[in-house]
Amino acid sequence: MLKITKKSNQTPLRLILATEALSSLTNQFMQLLLPWYVLSATGSVLWTGFVGFCALLPNIFSAVFGARFIEKIGRSKAMLSCEVIQLMLLASVPVLILWGKDYPWLVGAIIFASSVFDAPGELARTALSPTFSRYAGVPLSKTTGLVEAFDGIMSVAGPVLCGLIIACCGLFSAWIWCVSFCVVIVVLCMIVFSHRKPRQLRAVPSYGEVWRAVRADRMLWLPVLFTVPTFILGQSWELILLPTYIYEHGFSSMYLGFLGAAFGLGAFAGALMFAARADKFTFFKLLTFNYLGYFLSVAVLYFCLPVWTVLGATALCGLPFGAFGAMMTSVILLRTPVERRSKTLGLYAALTYAVESVCVLGLAAWIYKGGLEQMLEGLLFLFAILVMISVFVRRKEDFWEVLSSEQKKIFTK
Repeated sequence: MLKITKKSNQTPLRLILATEALSSLTNQFMQLLLPWYVLSATGSVLWTGFVGFCALLPNIFSAVFGARFIEKIGRSKAMLSCEVIQLMLLASVPVLILWGKDYPWLVGAIIFASSVFDAPGELARTALSPTFSRYAGVPLSKTTGLVEAFDGIMSVAGPVLCGLIIACCGLFSAWIWCVSFCVVIVVLCMIVFSHRKPRQLRAVPSYGEVWRAVRADRMLWLPVLFTVPTFILGQSWELILLPTYIYEHGFSSMYLGFLGAAFGLGAFAGALMFAARADKFTFFKLLTFNYLGYFLSVAVLYFCLPVWTVLGATALCGLPFGAFGAMMTSVILLRTPVERRSKTLGLYAALTYAVESVCVLGLAAWIYKGGLEQMLEGLLFLFAILVMISVFVRRKEDFWEVLSSEQKKIFTK
């Protein structure tokens, strides 16, 4: 059974989970606000793709250099610093709107600068999770499942809330709400920082050492390799594909919000199932269902099915996404020693953002040249192939089953 811990030992974990939840709400709010704002202001899919590219590109480099930043000043301090800077940058957007200086290229530059600090802040929170889980006596798979569940439920709350605010109060009010969320996040980070324990200095490995360790660990790099195709529609789904679909078919921002909410609701349920019964999952079965979910979510848009059919299918597709996201975070954290954790997470984040940023710009150009329908056909073909590959390459020794057994030994007696 799990070790009994003092209530005070659970406080750091609760604080970091609350910070993660509100940060996820803000990100999901922005996923709708940013593309809808650019489309409304310019009517251009290319400008929308450009601003989306600006939101993702800096994360490639900041994820790598952010790991060094975290190691130098500490995880709590790095998290607080990044959130304060992001608050100041995002607060400048409504000011520019009031002055009538909200040019697309200038907003893109601000989003670019803000994104520089996004990855390090997220990395710091993720790196704190194993430590706080250990203090609270909670299995890491449960913590990562809860974090992914928060991402899922905020994918429901964020788009719906943003859509309602835009519809009822306008885009400017939506920006004010976004800045208000950032203020609360900074306050939570300050509380986490004030409750931090004395920092323990450890030997810091170089990126070369970390890279060699990752390459030598097949139980780590192979799962990451199978995950890479999911990055194609990671950010492109919210920033390009859904907004373009809604815009071209004449739907309202409310429908866009409900689509994001439906997927988030499914992800929430999937992540909770993983948090509750992590030992019942296997990597390759979940991978196959995840690929299949992407295929189905694209198919319902391609055939332009009725609204309720699209919403139901989108929610269903979120189930494997939520569980798989929690599993992958657990795999990386469980296979990585503390001293290599920040840099390993940095490399993984850099890979994620590199693929996602290229795909955001690439899919926007594809829609511009060939149209939305042609792009959806290509994605359907790609994910159909990936589903078949995942079925035929299943290994006898499943990545997650091995790690799940190791985790039981750590948290039980």
